Amino acid sequence: MLDRLQRRLTVLFSLLTAAVLAAALALTCRMAQSEYKAGADLLFANTVAAVEDAVTQNGMVRDSWLARQEIAGRVVIYLEDNGQPLRFPGGWTPADDRAQLVELARQQAAAAGLDTGRMRRQRVSFDLTGQALRQSYACTALVLPHEQLGTAAVLYVIRDMGQVHARLGRMVWQYAGLWALGAVMLALLCRWMVGRALRPTAQALQKQREFIAAAGHELRSPLTVLKASLQAAQAPETAGQAPQFLHNAAAEADRLARLTDDLLILAGGDAGVWRTALAKLDADTFLIELYGRFAPVARAQGHTLTLSLPDAPLPALHADAQRLEQLFAVLLNNAFEYAPAGTPVELTARVTAQGGLCVAVADHGPGVPDADKWRIFDRFARGDPSRTDKAHFGLGLAVAAEIAALHGAGLQVQDTPGGGATFVVSWPPAALR
Repeated sequence: MLDRLQRRLTVLFSLLTAAVLAAALALTCRMAQSEYKAGADLLFANTVAAVEDAVTQNGMVRDSWLARQEIAGRVVIYLEDNGQPLRFPGGWTPADDRAQLVELARQQAAAAGLDTGRMRRQRVSFDLTGQALRQSYACTALVLPHEQLGTAAVLYVIRDMGQVHARLGRMVWQYAGLWALGAVMLALLCRWMVGRALRPTAQALQKQREFIAAAGHELRSPLTVLKASLQAAQAPETAGQAPQFLHNAAAEADRLARLTDDLLILAGGDAGVWRTALAKLDADTFLIELYGRFAPVARAQGHTLTLSLPDAPLPALHADAQRLEQLFAVLLNNAFEYAPAGTPVELTARVTAQGGLCVAVADHGPGVPDADKWRIFDRFARGDPSRTDKAHFGLGLAVAAEIAALHGAGLQVQDTPGGGATFVVSWPPAALR
């Protein structure tokens, strides 16, 4: 499902970004073409103006100068003075015959309204057309009268447009190639970004599948024992052992109830609907009462529970006392069960330099390997895989971490000096105000 969603989102975002890129590049290409064409038009206009000035002011133009103007402007220049053509071989060879171009220019200039017989300044510009032409051209034709001499010069400047059109076409292909490259890069970037955005969802779904599978496995065992015990209690051949079977069924029902409570806590935390009844709680009193309730449990399991509090009063907590006791019950029971009999378990509290509060439960058992420190708060995770007794589901620390988070606190595990594990519940200063 996520793979299909990722593909669809990648295609959608790729098309959107490619469309935006195409619009931006099309606008940029149009502007670049306009700028190039304006520059080419300005060069042609300057060439015409330079030849016009040379003819009107000097009256005599050198062939070498005209050749340089032709090559620089990519034009063909034809000049008549008083009806006599200037014998100028040209500075370069165009794609079409010069004489043919000049003749077409004369004809089309006359059709455009140029009257070479009238003694007044005239100017016409037009595109040179002809079926036999292999290239496209534009032409500007002028009549330049010499008022003092009573004569007139006729100037034809024919512009080769092939280079301009080729350049404009190359610009289109260049921008098209740039768009194609950009579209591919954007598609790859969109795929990476979509994959990165969906990664937390994929991880959450994977954890959900693992959670459901693990929960189903844990539920199957007590249900099987419960069903078998009830069937045995009802069977005539085992009727004499019915009380024992009913006792086993009740124990499994209690086990199911504990498991269900833990699952509801975790599910409520995931859904964001689980709430705590927060109230002002005196931390010193809470820890002293917690010690009083669990010291006998520690002695019954062969441990000594100690409580260490600072001389100054601890800051007050905003907490649900019942849920907070459930959190420390998980930590203390783990310490009692995992640490060897005869070793002490220490409950300590201290105020940090920043004004926060840390409460730690330390044991002197086997500790938690570094490789397992990151996963012991996961659901159905067991620090010791060899522990498969029915009392443990692997949910205790996950529930403790959930309760700590609901109280604005963090739960971490550290190594106890000399060996063992220390679980630290820490409230930042902001959570105590």
